[in-house]
This record gives sequence, C-alpha cells and structure tokens, in this order.
Amino acid sequence: MQKIKWQEGLAAIILIWALWHYELTLELLGTALGILMPFILGGAIAFVVNVLMDALERGWQLALKDKFVAAKRPVCLTLSFALITGVIALLFINVVPELHNSIKVLAAKVPEALTRFNIYLHERIAVWDLSDSDIAYIQQEWKALTTAVIALWESNKTALLSRTWNMTTSFVGTVTNIVIGVVFAIYILLDKERLAHNSRRVVFAFCSKDNAEYLLNAAALAKKIFAGFVGGQLLEAFLLGLMCFAGMLVLGMSYALVISALVAFLALVPIVGTMISAVIGCIFILISQPEKVLLFIIFFIVLQRIEGDILYPRVVGKSVGLSGLWVLAAVTAGGGLFGVLGMIISVPLCSVCYVLFSDAVKRRLTVKNLKDI
Repeated sequence: MQKIKWQEGLAAIILIWALWHYELTLELLGTALGILMPFILGGAIAFVVNVLMDALERGWQLALKDKFVAAKRPVCLTLSFALITGVIALLFINVVPELHNSIKVLAAKVPEALTRFNIYLHERIAVWDLSDSDIAYIQQEWKALTTAVIALWESNKTALLSRTWNMTTSFVGTVTNIVIGVVFAIYILLDKERLAHNSRRVVFAFCSKDNAEYLLNAAALAKKIFAGFVGGQLLEAFLLGLMCFAGMLVLGMSYALVISALVAFLALVPIVGTMISAVIGCIFILISQPEKVLLFIIFFIVLQRIEGDILYPRVVGKSVGLSGLWVLAAVTAGGGLFGVLGMIISVPLCSVCYVLFSDAVKRRLTVKNLKDI
C-alpha cells in the first residue's frame, strides 16, 4: 500500500510539473512523437492491413482447410499489401494528374463563366423591368464584385496549383517513415500471435488479476470496434465513390472521376467529409457545366440519403453503435484536437469509451441493487 501511495505521489508531482512547464512538455511530446512516428505509423498500417489479411486467411481456411498451413500467413500478408498498394497506386496514377489538370482548366474557365453569368444577369434585369437607378446600382456592384473575384483568382491560382503539387510532393517526402512503418507492420503481422501472448503476460505480471482482465477485455473491445469501423468505412467509401461515378456518367456530368474519388476519400471523414465533397463538386460543375449545378445538388442529396439510410447503418453503424448526436460530438472534438486524423479516429474511440462507461454504470447499479432503474 505504501508503495502504491508513493507511486501516486510521484505521478502527481510529474503531472503538476508538466502542466506548469506546458510549453516544454509540448516540445518534448512533439520530439518524442517525431521519433516514434514510423512505429506509430507501422502500428496503424498493421491494424488496417490485418483487417484484410484476416478476411483472406478465413477464405484460405474455407478453401484449403489445413493444407499449406505454413504458407498461409506469408501469402495472405503479401496479397493484402499487394491489393492495398495497387489501389493506392491506381488512385494516384489516375486521380492526382486529373485533379491537377482539372484545376488548370477551371482556372482558365473562371473569367468565361463570370462573363456568361454577367450576360445572363443583364437578360434577367431586362425581364424584371427595374428602374434605371436600380439597374445602375446592380451593374456597378456586380462589376466591382467580378473585378474583385477575377483579381483574387488570378493572384491565387498559381498558388493553388502549386499547393496541389506540393501535397503530392510532401506525401513523397514522407516515404522514409512509410517504408520503416511498413517493415515494422510486416514484423507485427507475421508474429502477431506471439506478440499478443507476450503482451498478455506483461499485463498480468504488472497488474492485479482483476485489473489485467479488465484491460485485456477493453483491448479486445477496442480491437473489435476499430476493426469493424475501419473495414466498414473503407467499404462504404468505395461503394459511395462507385455510385457517384456511375451516377455522374449516366447524367453526363464533367469530372466524374475526380469528384467521385474526392467523395470516396472524404467519406472517410464522418459528417464533415460529405459537406466538403459537396462544395468541391458544386464548384467543379458550376464552372464547367453551370446548367447542371441544380441537377448535381439533387443527385448528391439522393446519394447522401442512400448512404445515410442504407449504406452507413448496414456497413458501419453496427460496429460503432453510436447515435448521430454522439458521432457529431466525437467528430467535432476530435477535429478540434487533432485535425482530420482526429475526426476519423474519434468515432470508434468514442464508441469504445461509451461501451466501457455503460458497463461501469451497469456494474455500479447492480452492486446497489438498482439495475432495473
């Protein structure tokens, strides 16, 4: 007991010191995060790849039973990495150059689109039968607005193009961390059972039996929820992008591949990603095919209803088990703390905390003989 109190006192002193010197603490945490980033990335890669690898291993077991057992793990691991790498390479080869070219084309079309809208506005003014003073005021304000928009676009389009390219080059710049992370992930996946067994032994060695069992149950719950969320979110994003691409082709809309790829990618970010992809899609269609903007908006609303009412509840919803209110709260808090990555991981993390907290409440009510309350 004395040892536990001493440890708690030391922990309190360290916490107070860290809060008092928060700038130094944040700097140290940033340095440590930079050093550990390849291994954190490796753990994340291993977790994502493991979802696909487990599915392939189950398929192997159904097809081949107990044949070629020694080859099952290496073959399934290789196939998993090959499939994921192939999909990523396909997206980069097709989508990134298309996105870059699309922005170039749109940059050239902005003045033309404003001119067309100016002509349309003059036609409408003639129909509305406004007074001369009203017409003069509208023309003056519209001219000032179009001049400002064109000047803003001309001054920023080069920067926008360079940012698009810099996003690609910055991704390439992280290749060292990715390579180290992939190697680390391969080691984890090849020997994951032994690592899990050793981790279990460490937990039981340094914790009481009750605490050890609680930690292991919490870890198993987190694995189940995160795996279901990752697998479901990826499948949902793929199906949503596919439906968007097919629908835009049928409706004869421009930039179907680029917009569909953005819709699929941003679908990985709950709630916020949908709004961002809708705005970007509207901008693309507004400049290239202004007559189809309303049609695109209607199509996108229908697409989102299909996603919200059919895809998400069946593909992702069961693994998360959160209401819309909690999802929104988790995304808002996660985005505020850790940006886009926080938005993605906040939903399954909130789900884990929600289940653990609910279980704790049930246990306490049972102890107090209030479980029917």
